[in-house]
Amino acid sequence: MSSLPAHVHLHSTDPTGAVDLESPRAVLEAMDAILYQRFGADYGVAGGRALLARAVNDVSLAFRGEFPGLLRCDTFYHDMRHALDAALAMTRLLDGHCRTVARTAQEAINAECALLGVLLALFHDIGLLRKPDEADLQGASLTPIHERRGVHFVEHYLVDTVLAHRILDAELIMITRLDYKMKPEWLPWQKALAGLLGAADLMSQMADRCYLEKCRDFLFVEFSAIGLTGPGNPYPDQETLLRKTPAFYTGLLRKRLTEEYDHADRFMAAHFGGDCPYTAAIERNFGYLNDVLSSDDFGQLRRHPQRVIDGR
Repeated sequence: MSSLPAHVHLHSTDPTGAVDLESPRAVLEAMDAILYQRFGADYGVAGGRALLARAVNDVSLAFRGEFPGLLRCDTFYHDMRHALDAALAMTRLLDGHCRTVARTAQEAINAECALLGVLLALFHDIGLLRKPDEADLQGASLTPIHERRGVHFVEHYLVDTVLAHRILDAELIMITRLDYKMKPEWLPWQKALAGLLGAADLMSQMADRCYLEKCRDFLFVEFSAIGLTGPGNPYPDQETLLRKTPAFYTGLLRKRLTEEYDHADRFMAAHFGGDCPYTAAIERNFGYLNDVLSSDDFGQLRRHPQRVIDGR
């Protein structure tokens, strides 16, 4: 485990405690090390290293409101940290997949598609950022359409890159929509990449040290923007959201990971060569939540998460 600067709080790090998720540079360095070791110089793609660095910088600019055509992020749960968190998780899952799946297998993911997958993870929630003519909206109100908006963003983004010929694969972002099913016509490697992307999105969220408090304080607010909270709605209050979270995990998210994503989370363990810090963190979170619910003492949720937009 690498040492972290003194100002970096443990709540700011990934499940290994080694990467500051509030620092675009730290996350880029961690992803760079994995991709370089796995695929070699430029990650096996001409200009690949420069493209990843550009993408990390651009996603940072976008959340700050400094990317052309996008306003500053106003969502709390889906912030810049989540984008970086998902991208790092995706990189690790990709490495685990490459360690496990033979290069000659139909579902094998080559260097080019691996780089594409990391970019898709970085930008998968970019559709929640408002455009200049949407300044009167809440970004969270775009939740029902944000995946499709993300697809359109990536399609335009890739036009002048070495991955321009992969524009149509931006569609894979749609897999992060919980009611979206993989297309039968997708090739085996596309299904594999989509499964990893979906797993990276879910695992990075649930392994967050402040996941429970973020559900209570942040996700509830985003749900309010789309009419899911208040009397007569699925989540009338924050406590109800937390009470429903375990069943949401076991009944939908866990099933999605195992069935729709074909147990894609197993590749995280493969990356780490054994015990998986993400799985351990998720189990801790839900174990603690079960204790909170059984004692009916929500005061045990004492952490105070911060929305991360500007980074370090």
